[in-house]
Amino acid sequence: MRGSVVARWIACLFMAAVTVWAQGQGGGGAGGSSSSGTSRGSGGGQSTGGQSQQNQSQGTYNNPSSQRNDPFGNQQNDPFANQMRPLYLSGKVVTDDGIPPSEPVVIKRYCNGNGYPEDYTDSKGRFSFQVGGDLSLMTTDASVAGNRVGSGLMGGGMNIPCVRNIGIGRYDLTTSVLRAELPGYRSDDLQLGMYSSMGNNDVGVIVLHRIDGLRGDVVSALTLQAPKPALKAYESGLREMRKAKPNLKKATAQFDKAVKAYPQFAAAWAAMGDAKLRAKDERGAWDALQKAVENDPKYLKPYEPLIQLATARQDWESLDSLGGAYLEINPNATNVRFLTAVAALNSGKSERAEEMVLSIQAREDGAKYPQTNQIMGMIHEKRADFEKAAGFYRSFVKTSQQPESGNVKDVQRKLHEWQMLGVIAKETAP
Repeated sequence: MRGSVVARWIACLFMAAVTVWAQGQGGGGAGGSSSSGTSRGSGGGQSTGGQSQQNQSQGTYNNPSSQRNDPFGNQQNDPFANQMRPLYLSGKVVTDDGIPPSEPVVIKRYCNGNGYPEDYTDSKGRFSFQVGGDLSLMTTDASVAGNRVGSGLMGGGMNIPCVRNIGIGRYDLTTSVLRAELPGYRSDDLQLGMYSSMGNNDVGVIVLHRIDGLRGDVVSALTLQAPKPALKAYESGLREMRKAKPNLKKATAQFDKAVKAYPQFAAAWAAMGDAKLRAKDERGAWDALQKAVENDPKYLKPYEPLIQLATARQDWESLDSLGGAYLEINPNATNVRFLTAVAALNSGKSERAEEMVLSIQAREDGAKYPQTNQIMGMIHEKRADFEKAAGFYRSFVKTSQQPESGNVKDVQRKLHEWQMLGVIAKETAP
């Protein structure tokens, strides 16, 4: 009986870890993200970059109560409101020195604590995507598995998270922000607004800032040593990957050609891993990404997809090892620190888990990880220090961003049972 309860708690903690992975991506683990840019929908709505509205309630298509505040006019009697028209957004990504990133960057739309990959940038840092339209990107991100339904706004009633239809080809995305994700950089949040499918929806510029205290390399030093044939094949593969609909077999073949010409080509191994992930070849992706790490341990790019894969597999030993290595070169990655604590706990390394949790709670962004209190509760419960465990569990319940979740309910039941058994004293009212 106790074993099944522990198993259920570990499963709950794993789901929390996946959610935290999504939440941590936008800031690169470096604390809060700054804001920039102004987005304007062609339908007339405007919002300025400022604060992520992840805690707002998720919008749904054709919500009658929400139409009372329709900025495009009264649409309650619109006979075409159920016809989903595709919505395209475009923009650009630059680093804080004003130039486009040297590698393709993932563009994610965040809402309610979840991230939804939408597109990659091209060689000039530009992006353009149909909102909710590219399910192939789902395969590269463990943090959003199972969260998206449908295949774009043409799905005839398919529900794209946090996208609300408010009329003929008009959509409300005010609960979403866009972020650009590149290892070693922190992204500004670009607040989205109201848009029309008939307009030119340029959302503006997302700025990437290099993370302070970074010890790893954004660009692999080995790339500079690559012979011309290997470099030519690598660049050809990257050009293919930047296309709106890349030929993944062709790109993989080019990366394979590059690493055969130069086996130490870490960037090409990492790019091959990305291509294999998008082709749903997780085993091949894992092997390629591991090759990238082996050849250049300070190269940041391959670590995050490896950590995502290990998290999705619940491969705690690999996650612990990868997390530790990544933190050596990016010590400000708080989201990875949290995942490493989860891995250590599930690997029976309570002291390491406690060390990780205490370091998170001492950081500026530590309050974003209420699950650390649950981990501390589990650690002290294993030590039979029930009063101390109860204190951490109560802190978890009070600070949880999802007070109605099954995880919180389980903790509350546990505390009630302990009180009934006299294991802990009843909590006194403040």
